[in-house]
Amino acid sequence: MNTEITENTAKSFIVKPNLGHPLFLKIDPKLKTKEFQTEIILISSIKDPKKLDENLKSKIKLVPVLDFTWKFRNAFKKKELDYSADSEKKGFWARRKEKKIERKKLRIINEETEDKKTFYDFKVSDVDYQFKKLRGYPYRGQSIPISIVNVEEVPTIPISDLSYLDKPSPQEHLLKYRIFGSFETFYRVLIKFNISKEIKNFLEVRNFVMFDLVMLQERINYHSIIVSKQEWKNFQFVHATDLHLAERNDRIYNVVKKWTESSVKRGVEDFINTIAKKLKIKRNISNQGESLSALTTPLRKRLINPNNQFRKFIKLMNKKVFKNEVDFIVLTGDLVDYTVLSRFSKKARELNQFKYEESNWKVFKDIIIQSKTQIKSKGKKQGKELLCPIFTTIGNHDYRPYHYDLTWGEMYKKIGLNAAEALALNELFSASPITAIIKSTSALKGYLAEINPSFDFSLTLGDNNFIFLNTGSDSFKNIRDLVRGHPSVTGLASKQIKYLENLINHKFKEKTNTFLFLHGPPINTGEQKISINIFEKKGRRFLKEKIEEFKESLVQKLGQPTSSARLDKSFNVKYGTISSNWEKIVKFCKDYSTLVLAGHTHMQREFRLEDPETKSRVYDSPPFSLKKIENPAAVYYDNYSELYTDAESIEKHGPFVVQTPALGLGGYKNLETAGAYREIIIKKGKLHSFKVKYINR
Repeated sequence: MNTEITENTAKSFIVKPNLGHPLFLKIDPKLKTKEFQTEIILISSIKDPKKLDENLKSKIKLVPVLDFTWKFRNAFKKKELDYSADSEKKGFWARRKEKKIERKKLRIINEETEDKKTFYDFKVSDVDYQFKKLRGYPYRGQSIPISIVNVEEVPTIPISDLSYLDKPSPQEHLLKYRIFGSFETFYRVLIKFNISKEIKNFLEVRNFVMFDLVMLQERINYHSIIVSKQEWKNFQFVHATDLHLAERNDRIYNVVKKWTESSVKRGVEDFINTIAKKLKIKRNISNQGESLSALTTPLRKRLINPNNQFRKFIKLMNKKVFKNEVDFIVLTGDLVDYTVLSRFSKKARELNQFKYEESNWKVFKDIIIQSKTQIKSKGKKQGKELLCPIFTTIGNHDYRPYHYDLTWGEMYKKIGLNAAEALALNELFSASPITAIIKSTSALKGYLAEINPSFDFSLTLGDNNFIFLNTGSDSFKNIRDLVRGHPSVTGLASKQIKYLENLINHKFKEKTNTFLFLHGPPINTGEQKISINIFEKKGRRFLKEKIEEFKESLVQKLGQPTSSARLDKSFNVKYGTISSNWEKIVKFCKDYSTLVLAGHTHMQREFRLEDPETKSRVYDSPPFSLKKIENPAAVYYDNYSELYTDAESIEKHGPFVVQTPALGLGGYKNLETAGAYREIIIKKGKLHSFKVKYINR
């Protein structure tokens, strides 16, 4: 039986903008703009727009995210020494009076922070001590009321529909996957607000200010609206990928530490025999030496905790924010290692209850906003709230509901553990081989509801196009790639290709930069080329050629023609990439992109594309499909971000398709590749640099 929804029972949620898909609003560099108007998307249990309009009055507000680094800089800015005659007249009592004024300002700040219910409350009156303690921490400024200008009901619109480009609209998967439960009525709400003097003072120092969009008695969309004074001619952004966050990452240190302490009490000989038996390896001196040497290095120096990597990354990015050296961050997939917490109850798993509160999506969000609900544990680093806006896409791991065993495929090596320590984790983190490879869109509910409601989206800032596409879950079409440890992803659907075509025909302008962000790379190869296998003709010699031998700069040094460095005629450039619509996305990269940024492989690979004089072909999806598809681009390989470090050479040799190494995990052979990110710099409207950097170097 249906009952009428009253004002007290009615609920509404702001769907867009949100943490991983914020809205950028422009303010003139001279800060003369006072009033802003923009549109947001809501979903509500209220069926009537007029009733919703009435219900929303005084219910939505904006709260600016400021920081104490700026606060103290303004409150206790040291004045330059004034050697004028007036300053010389200042005596002891005048200086003492100024000191009292400074301390009074300090008390006012403490009162303000207490009123705003922050947790920064120090009883020490020493200004220097206070500054050191609070420097870099955020606080919420004075809230800004919002006026509702118009409310209209809107349907979900497929991204392939041309009308999707006109105004912010909800995507159809939000209803298909029942992201907001029984709620199904979407509204486009035009809001209006004025910025305060506090915000203008902040923008005199910083390039942007972030706002939390607060729905009273419902929820908070953190960091969802950005007011920026950027002209988008000279700016910087950062690309990071493959974070692999999980609650269990913060528990591993404590578990292994306790196991190590208890193991030392047992005989070393019995310990080695037990481990060798469990791993089914031959007992020899090298294995024994490896086990013993691994134990001699302290765990705190070996263990790579992806959660800690992200916390360190946030601190580094905040420092850049304080110097106006970054405008936003893009995170391209594998944000979490898997969705459901390892300790999730068996009954809940059977019912497929993927609750946000019991998922690693909450861990992801808690680290970004530095939630107080985070559990303390040994080996877990102190974090800070990220003070920079982010855009997010999803990867194949984000589709996986359940955890995997760290002993499989020697995954423990990527986090700095040895085999014995990985086995010690089995008591808590053992996993079923079947459930660990399951993929489900239900695993994304927490992401779509709390972080980013859009699978695919784009935005234009100045003369720069930014396109974000979902490359899907693990693909089992390319069994060859899966067996070799480089799984492909499902790729792009026809509606995504149509979306790109609509952007090209109706949104793209001449002389603009186009940046494409994906998780699965459009171009990839193996380490070496084997010229005979089950998919090639017999009778050819068995040869191996390493990819490093095909570097364009090396070939030129050897005096060989550039054409001999062409990669796609010697290597399979579709190895571990997207399975569907591969040739169409490669053509888009060649014809329209300035820079394509991806992850997935955990390696630094950089390719450049050219129009091919002669065509090459690759196998589509062996062994399921042995047909060959045409490669629309000539592919070359090198460390281009190090070779080309100015706008002229980058424009001359581009476009580039690059993979950024993982932020969260290292490689099997080189753990030092962990903690990578890529810094993209635009100067005078041109791509100037796209170098890889590391948080640990």
